[in-house]
Parts: sequence; structure tokens; C-alpha cells
Amino acid sequence: MYKIVSVFLSAFLLTGCVGNPPRQSEIALYDLGDVSGAWAAPGFPIAAVEVSASSWLDSSAQIYRLAYADALRRQSYTHSRWAAPPAELLERFLQRRIVFGQPDFTGPGCRLSLTLDELEQRFDTQQTSKIVLEARATLLPLHGDAILSKRSFLIQQPASSPDAKGGVLATRAAADALAGEMAQWLGSVARERPQAVAICKGA
Repeated sequence: MYKIVSVFLSAFLLTGCVGNPPRQSEIALYDLGDVSGAWAAPGFPIAAVEVSASSWLDSSAQIYRLAYADALRRQSYTHSRWAAPPAELLERFLQRRIVFGQPDFTGPGCRLSLTLDELEQRFDTQQTSKIVLEARATLLPLHGDAILSKRSFLIQQPASSPDAKGGVLATRAAADALAGEMAQWLGSVARERPQAVAICKGA
């Protein structure tokens, strides 16, 4: 009888230890940090950047995938979270980099609408990982939904360490890379589609 009680007690205590979630003070909250450096303006003004996300990214979970072991399973870090859902963090980052990083402009400007399709830390081995960021961008007038141009982006940024912090730093670098690729795309729009430039400038 004593042994049975002891077994149940041990199981109860183990369950309590495993089941207790970490206190809020033990969870690391990350964002994308301060924005520095000028943005390569494409030759016409961008007045706003809007970012939405696919439903599986609509939380503050920091997602990773063990591609070498269980490629179809999405997992999240227990003690690490984003300070807000990734779309919100990326929108704030791109607003500051693009809208406030360009020279003063005249005219109504256009807006960029992005859909974030993927943001995860993908482990190819136990010790090597990369951030995979997939997004679809659409250039629109400031008012209205007439599509002036659109493009999809795939950013893959190696992480400096195989952990949550390495994933955060790589995500910041991926956001920088996305802003740079978007500048190149919009620069080509400015060269190849003068009618879009005229709309953005209010000409």
C-alpha cells in the first residue's frame, strides 16, 4: 500500500513540475529593435505600409521547424516570444524604414500592402538554422484597390546560433533584406511603369 501511494505521489509531483508554465518574467520577449540607415527611395513616394499575416502566424509564438527530423511539424519556443504578432512587428519596422526613411516628398504617395505567408526558424541540422520569410507585396494607390504592381519575396537568412536569440537576430536581418529587395522592385516599377509613378505623385 505504501509503495502504491508513493508511486502516485511521485507521479503527481512530476506532473506538477512539468505542467507549470514559466512565469511571465521568465519568458524572453523580442522585437526587431531600432531602425537605422536610409532607405533607397524608388523615385516616387510611399505614404503607408500595411502588413497582414496568414492565420498560422496570428500569435506572438516564435516558430521553428526541425526540417531534418520532422519537416511537417511547426513548433514554438517555450521561453521565448515575440513582443507582438510578427505582422505587427514587421509593419512597424517597414513603416519606419520605408515611410520615414525616404526624403520629404510631395503628392499623395502610394501604399504597400504585404501579406506575410511564412516566418520561421528552419533547422537543416541540429546546429544550423536559417530564418525563412515569405511575403507577397502589392503596390496600391493611397486610396482605392487598383493594383499598380505586385511581387512575391522569399528571404532566407542564416542564423548565427541554433537558438531563439539566433533566430531573432536573423529575423531582423531578413526584415532589412526584405526592405532592400522591395526598394529594388519599386525602382524597376519607376523605370518601367511611368503611369504608376504619376499616380503616386498625383500628377
